[in-house]
Amino acid sequence: MANTDPPALTGIALLLSEYPVAKLDLHGMTGAQAEQRVKMFFATQVRISRGKVVHIITGKGTRSAGQPVLPGVVRRLLDDELAHSVAEVAGLPGGGGMAVRLPG
Repeated sequence: MANTDPPALTGIALLLSEYPVAKLDLHGMTGAQAEQRVKMFFATQVRISRGKVVHIITGKGTRSAGQPVLPGVVRRLLDDELAHSVAEVAGLPGGGGMAVRLPG
């Protein structure tokens, strides 16, 4: 008899399928405000949510004067200063945010 179980999710599909234990919404913040909030959020979440998924909502920046600010600010933080606090990251479907798995 053939196996009818769906294939197990892995990688980005698994990351995006998991329900976040916490969300941080940065809508309406300046780049500097968002940077401070993200740092505080990660300082807490890496202690209490190890191995879990969190979402950071940046918005798409459609109301920004010029280029969107918050997605770039958050991405730079995750790639540099907070890289030790990130196991994996992926953009949320439709844009406007990121799913982040914290180290376990």
